[in-house]
Amino acid sequence: MRQVSDSLGTLDVPETALYGANTARGAENFRGLGPALAAYPYFMRAMAGVKRAAARANQRVGALSERQADAIAAACDELWDGAHWDQFIVPLAEGSGGTSTNMNFNEVIAARANQIMALAPDAPERVTANDHVNLGQSTNDAVPSAIKLACVLAWPVLAEGAHRLINVLEAKGRETSDILRTGRTCMQAAQPMTYGQLFGGYASLVSRALHEAERAMQGLCVVPMGGTAIGTGLGAPEGYGAEISGALSESFGFTISCAGNAFDGMQAADGFARMSAELRNLAAACAKIAADLVILSSDGASGIGEILLPAVQPGSSIMAGKVNPVMPMAMQQISMMVQGQDLTVSLAAQAGQMEINHFEPAMAQALFTQMELLTAGLPLFAGKCIAGLKVDEDRSYENLAKSFAVSTVFLRELGYGKVAGLAKRAQTEARPLSEIAAEEGLLDAAQLRAVLQDATGA
Repeated sequence: MRQVSDSLGTLDVPETALYGANTARGAENFRGLGPALAAYPYFMRAMAGVKRAAARANQRVGALSERQADAIAAACDELWDGAHWDQFIVPLAEGSGGTSTNMNFNEVIAARANQIMALAPDAPERVTANDHVNLGQSTNDAVPSAIKLACVLAWPVLAEGAHRLINVLEAKGRETSDILRTGRTCMQAAQPMTYGQLFGGYASLVSRALHEAERAMQGLCVVPMGGTAIGTGLGAPEGYGAEISGALSESFGFTISCAGNAFDGMQAADGFARMSAELRNLAAACAKIAADLVILSSDGASGIGEILLPAVQPGSSIMAGKVNPVMPMAMQQISMMVQGQDLTVSLAAQAGQMEINHFEPAMAQALFTQMELLTAGLPLFAGKCIAGLKVDEDRSYENLAKSFAVSTVFLRELGYGKVAGLAKRAQTEARPLSEIAAEEGLLDAAQLRAVLQDATGA
């Protein structure tokens, strides 16, 4: 062990630790508050990218020497590539508003930069955590910027899974385009439609939800860097504010801009709330589809029985042969968890006080959890459920032909009163309305199918 010091005293850390006293105190103070920083790879890269950009901006305005900036950037490159992550021991949901998180990065990057430069402990160009790695920054602008950019980095994989689901739903719609089914409202038979229309509607629903989430994600490319502690930029070298957005764009490889009003950028968390809400909406859309599939796949002997889901595992430890809709239910549970995390983001976003929001660590953990759940869940739902499901065409048509949904095809010709009388007779005699219609010479079985198909508008 070796000793490290801060303004509060001296602490012991492992001999090989790259972190210092601030990190050690944060890890001890917030022990048990959830996973440490290293559990969130996109955030690790985002913070490394932010620190790398700050070093280059400071170099360009002459506040850091080229050697110092190169060493800091090299250390950040190593972090981006996954090195030294075992040194990040502060829980993400720490209670210091992100200060312990920021200092964990500052301390590790400074120590590694000095190793890269191979400087003696008293060398004049030696890098320190606060004076060099954190130069031009505050926790209050660096951490929320990294949280935003971590979401942007995580987005492509999530979007890929969502597009996979949309494509599979569209393909299933084409596959079932001519299969008639009972359209249901209030869980009662309503009007005829096709399964192609059902799956096409699902694909459109997910596509719209994904589009809105992507718009929210794009809004996260506006960050509060340059505002330092409260938006004034106090403490940043002259010219740094004009350089940082370009340096960030270079560091991340996409366009990043700084908030037009720094005070708004520092205090407002609506970007996080908006992103979380759209992730919630995406999850809820998928859960709605999943819930429908659970009902439509209820077994033919006692339920609707129109959809046959892939049997991915046995459904019971006691009821032999039972197969449950486990993938739709998993999608529903993912939605429940995503919506729970959204509540955390919403509460934290409105709880900000004065010039900053102190609860960004909680928002970060919630947002990253939402994205992880959807990134894993959407392709599973697509591949293990939608892609392999089958529609029992005969059962679906039987349910339609026996239902009161067929009554709508007679309304224009016979009028509501006549059709209501037919429906009442069918109910009294416990016979399908289609059978009564054929008996009265309105149309035979072949004509009924053709009329129903035409009524779908497909």
